[in-house]
Amino acid sequence: MGQTSVCPYIWWLGVIQTITIYINHIMYYNQFTNNRKEVVSALNNFNILVGGEAGQGLVSVSNMLIKAVAKQGWYLFAQQDYMSRIRGGHNFLRLRISDTPVYCCERGVDLLVALDQESLTQHQQELNEGAVAIADAQLAYSKEHEHFIGISFADVATNQGQPKIMANAVAAGAVWAFLADNLTAIEDVIKETFAAKGEAIVDGNIRCAEAGFNLVRTNRQQFVHPPKPQTHNELMVLKGNDALPSGALAAGLKFMSAYPMTPSTGITEFISTRSEECSVVMEQTEDEIAAINMAIGAAYAGVRAMTATSGGGFALMTEALGLAGAAEIPVVVINAQRPGPSTGLPTRTEQGDLLFAVYSGSGDYPKAVLAPGDVEEAFYLMGTAFNLADQFHTPVIVLSDQHLADSYQTIAPLDPNKIVIDRGELLFDAGPDYQRYQYTESGVSPRLVPGFGSSGLVVSAGDEHGQDGHLIEDAETRRLMMEKRMRKLDGIRAMTLDPLVYGSPDPEYILIGFGSTKGAIREAVDLLSQQGLPAMAVHLPQVYPLPEKLRKIWQLSGKKLVVENNYTGQLQKLIGMEFALAPDGSVRKYDGRPFSPQDIVEQVLQGGAASE
Repeated sequence: MGQTSVCPYIWWLGVIQTITIYINHIMYYNQFTNNRKEVVSALNNFNILVGGEAGQGLVSVSNMLIKAVAKQGWYLFAQQDYMSRIRGGHNFLRLRISDTPVYCCERGVDLLVALDQESLTQHQQELNEGAVAIADAQLAYSKEHEHFIGISFADVATNQGQPKIMANAVAAGAVWAFLADNLTAIEDVIKETFAAKGEAIVDGNIRCAEAGFNLVRTNRQQFVHPPKPQTHNELMVLKGNDALPSGALAAGLKFMSAYPMTPSTGITEFISTRSEECSVVMEQTEDEIAAINMAIGAAYAGVRAMTATSGGGFALMTEALGLAGAAEIPVVVINAQRPGPSTGLPTRTEQGDLLFAVYSGSGDYPKAVLAPGDVEEAFYLMGTAFNLADQFHTPVIVLSDQHLADSYQTIAPLDPNKIVIDRGELLFDAGPDYQRYQYTESGVSPRLVPGFGSSGLVVSAGDEHGQDGHLIEDAETRRLMMEKRMRKLDGIRAMTLDPLVYGSPDPEYILIGFGSTKGAIREAVDLLSQQGLPAMAVHLPQVYPLPEKLRKIWQLSGKKLVVENNYTGQLQKLIGMEFALAPDGSVRKYDGRPFSPQDIVEQVLQGGAASE
């Protein structure tokens, strides 16, 4: 079946969005001149915001900066915020760089680069004390923030004899003046990005970047750049929509079908561009119903298969999920959540599908729901997802969201060899007495791949059936078959992933979350600890079944608060339903934007919302 081979890794390592870099393992550095307060309040965290309309080159600026920052050796976290339109609207990138690992973006801006008026209007109130804004001098700017550099990016590009579209290179060069004394890293990125377009395009972009860099250097006389690391470790920069499909490929994915739906579309694009190299069939279907049914068909035929969608598409898939549960067919479904109901906010983030995923489909059937919290976990959990699906012949749902899907982070190099492929009881031959749904103590029946073997016959059905797969109507067989299927849930529970704990072992506050809140909760714990309030972060990489070790955490004396990006407190409700446990309060956010650590700390110190 070719399932145990990993394609000649391709992989994400060579892609534009997936860069292998040598980056410093940072040591704390605090040798700053006293007169640098006008740049940042603490140079070990430098927060950049680049804003503009779709179509102004914001993506190009962002990619240049992310790659160049990584090449220079900083840790970074980059969060994209974009509107659901092709042109116009207000889009922006938050880029946080640091001399220590960072796990999310934080409030406040040290350098604002505004490509349009809206970026100045919306974000100048976020500027930290002494922060700098760069924008066209003709734009309206509040004079209460005195540090302003006027640059007409498009005019600078045309003055270099280049088209206005190269204004993005001017902006990248202007930003780089705050980070380094030369443009080497930006020039390297330009050469890598535009090499295929010819020397003239490369040279033109470099000239534009140099012009932006020099204009800023002329406007400001003193620069103390954020400190760089003292040692070199190999790291990479990756976003969730690259990590999830990379993990699937490492886990032996051989078939994917999907219908494009933001914010999951990047997963589909990633697989499709590597399908030939990795011997994977990628099929773009006419809708989400076709997508999951094709994936189920491929899984029935014996290969590892998956689909990816968002909330509305996942809603269309639920009937077929029940088919996979009844027919005991392993399939993996990625649900990249966005705010609902209905179309909601297509390009924003939320965690509103948790209970929908846990209880999706009609009737009772076993399933597992995983919820990676960062790009590294996203990669490795895909191996877990496929193994659980194969071992227990059941659907596995992986909950992502827009924040995880589109945010970049520096991480240690991923190792595909750590993903061990376990296909469970997969047979390629069986005798004439073979029964696809044979009663077993574990509930897992031997699985014969259809079309293989000398005389075994695979009969499957979505209707209730007997051990041989043929339809039944009697009550006794229904009872026995239902109990057989649900016994698999005991095995899934025994393999449930433990909570990941960070912070004080004797906490005053215990912050419990799942999915992409992981980084913000971790940093909130650090902020609380700095204020003399010991805290613990509890991250659940698996939300169904819930881990039994969560009960032990509940026995700790600290105040327990459930942190989640939804209105109704779905994780809190799930813990109550499954374990009859109630927290002391909750921390919630449901405006379509991710948590910052400061958001969490403020709600914690206010006592959190009362437990329902």
